Amino acid sequence: MLVLLAVVALLSGCAGSTPLASPPPVPPVALAASVAPGAVDVAPADPLTVSAAGGRLTSVTVTPTGGAALAGTPDPSGTRWTSPQLAYGTEYRVQAAGVDEQGRPGAPLDQTFRTVAPEETLEIASIRPTDGQTVGVAMPISITFDSPVTDRAAVERRVSVETSTPTEGSFRWMSDEQLNWRPKDYWRPGTQVSVSARLFGVDSGEGVYGAEDRAFSFTVGRDQRARGDVNAHALVLYQDGQELKTMPASYGRAQYPTQYGVHVAFEKHEVKRMRSDTWGGPAEGTPGFYDQNLPLAVRISNNGEFVHVNPDTVRQQGRSNVSHGCVNLSPANGQFFFNWVQMGDPVEIVGSERPLTTRDGDIADWTIPWEEYRQGSALAGGA
Repeated sequence: MLVLLAVVALLSGCAGSTPLASPPPVPPVALAASVAPGAVDVAPADPLTVSAAGGRLTSVTVTPTGGAALAGTPDPSGTRWTSPQLAYGTEYRVQAAGVDEQGRPGAPLDQTFRTVAPEETLEIASIRPTDGQTVGVAMPISITFDSPVTDRAAVERRVSVETSTPTEGSFRWMSDEQLNWRPKDYWRPGTQVSVSARLFGVDSGEGVYGAEDRAFSFTVGRDQRARGDVNAHALVLYQDGQELKTMPASYGRAQYPTQYGVHVAFEKHEVKRMRSDTWGGPAEGTPGFYDQNLPLAVRISNNGEFVHVNPDTVRQQGRSNVSHGCVNLSPANGQFFFNWVQMGDPVEIVGSERPLTTRDGDIADWTIPWEEYRQGSALAGGA
């Protein structure tokens, strides 16, 4: 009997020696905006977000001074609200409420901030290709700005290129005003390309802010290439990898050689006035000066080189080089080339002693070795 009582006493003592642990307290819901309270000169590149940690949002109101509340977008979980694009030079009041996981309300959010009112803005002056255009396999993407960009990385980070087929490519700043992108190799025919430049509100440096967003798309057309041999005095056209036509041609004379390298066709003119003094050639009143209207001219560089009809050199075409750097064709062959060529088709010149360089225009992308081209990106170092 004594042993049994001792065991009962022992068990009773063990059962009562460890108190039950109370559940940890539930933290209150915490509300926060992506812009600090009272912030000024906020760059409106990104939308405002309001979030709830440890619960969900029950209401969000963001109101510009003197205006109507913004129509934002809540996410399905109720933990995040995103505004539409903010405006420049505007004060906003942010008010939000939320509850924790047990439905208990937390401290409300009520704060203001003001966006920057820029004295100068950065605008896109031109794009290439144009929206909806069909181009050849060598056409790079070019975005030209109306003023120099100081913070290249900030701007480049907001530009994206999407392709319908996997395409390795890179941006390169051709100048402070021009950002290009090209594939490592020529485009694959049929590729659909979409370009988005989300530049509104971006600080491009020295207090200059992006003025607008821009988007455009284009299609890569048939694989067409031209190869000009200055020593063989011929221009050979290739289509889908097959030789299509060989045409007698005359290239630049020794004093004004047609430059070797990959040119890109990018303008077509039914008639083009050409003056030698516009590209650094003979000045008016000096030997060799010319001022002519020439038909069916396709520009292949910004240094005065065209593929065009020249009836005056038909006898020399296929035999000798007598031009000032252009590729001269007969009327029949020039008409064929003019009708056939796409903007963005590569025109490769071989056999010359003078190279095409980046100084010769803004479509010299293919004259730059790939690794060097990639280093021209402001984000090449992973910034």
